[in-house]
Amino acid sequence: MARLVVIVMSWLLLAPSAGRAQACAEPHYRWSEKVDTALQARPAVPVDIAAILTAWAPLSLTSRDMCAPRRGREDSVFVLVGWVRRLKLHESDGDWHVELTEARASPVDSCIIVEIPAERYGVIYRQARAALASLVDTTQLGPSGDLRPPARVQITGAAFFDGFHQRAAPSGPPAASQHGRCNSSLRALWELHPVYGVTAPG
Repeated sequence: MARLVVIVMSWLLLAPSAGRAQACAEPHYRWSEKVDTALQARPAVPVDIAAILTAWAPLSLTSRDMCAPRRGREDSVFVLVGWVRRLKLHESDGDWHVELTEARASPVDSCIIVEIPAERYGVIYRQARAALASLVDTTQLGPSGDLRPPARVQITGAAFFDGFHQRAAPSGPPAASQHGRCNSSLRALWELHPVYGVTAPG
């Protein structure tokens, strides 16, 4: 009888964990949120990069939150103007990775990232990629994707906090890490991801 009780208790302890694992089958971190087209029809709120880096509070999400749904500011669409400083076209997850700064001559590490998913996730992403390629000569990128001279673009997309890059520090508060060059603070983990539109600034 005691053995049966132990077996049942073990199953009860393990079952919730197994259930969570089965419910989370993302190929990459928060992937369903990154390729979601459901928000594209929402009106875009203007914002600038400086405001994101100084006023947008980071979320508590970390690399453990593989399947976290969108929440808070992530349910909104924003439009911003920035300068493309780096463009990576061959990321492992298929995204186009774009690093933007507020001004043409801003330090390259005072950036935020916007990402355009692969075309197979929606025609809107094919259109966004084509629009960006029409404004940036993608054949003239440096070995690391650096763009010289920078190009000014207007980007529309959903806010996304990339908590995968929020790392615990040995001492002191958490910090941003390995997020391209955009690690100036935890606020720099805010992205526009996915990008729904790219245009020339008005």
